[in-house]
Amino acid sequence: MPLSSRRLLLAALPLACLGACAPPASYSAMVAGVPPGLGPAPVYRNAITVGSVTLGRDVGTPWTSAVGPDQVQQALVQTLANAGLGQPANGRFRLDGLLLTLSRPYAGFAMTVTAAIAWRLTDTTKGTVVYDRTLQGLGTATLDDAIDNNNRLRIADQRAIGANLQQLVQDLYALPPR
Repeated sequence: MPLSSRRLLLAALPLACLGACAPPASYSAMVAGVPPGLGPAPVYRNAITVGSVTLGRDVGTPWTSAVGPDQVQQALVQTLANAGLGQPANGRFRLDGLLLTLSRPYAGFAMTVTAAIAWRLTDTTKGTVVYDRTLQGLGTATLDDAIDNNNRLRIADQRAIGANLQQLVQDLYALPPR
């Protein structure tokens, strides 16, 4: 092997190793920020307990992401706590999520993912549904975020779910007092 080929191979080896060592998805990367200047109606403040977060049954759109229901649930718990909505247990309201689709591209320089999640907020004292809506969050990752396709998809997945949680908090803040 000529000397220039060896140098090229040695220079490319760290990049190949870096791409192969994709870190796992992190729920903390999906935690949504609190909208500035807004807040929940008093009845919802520290009153929402997270119920279940499950996968939908649509086999045509399987979740092939490293992000799973448990991580989305952890991100939801932290997001609600940060937003002043969360109650660890026995809240007046229970919030359940159904992960419907995660639309992901196969490849690309800028990868945009759409996360569709159906949310249902139930008043546990009356058994009535207070909020029932499917939200779609978009997340994009570019070559500036990661060189490897798998890393870009993971980052885009996390951003899409974070955007979905951000919309959810805004909707919950907009709920009228009961």
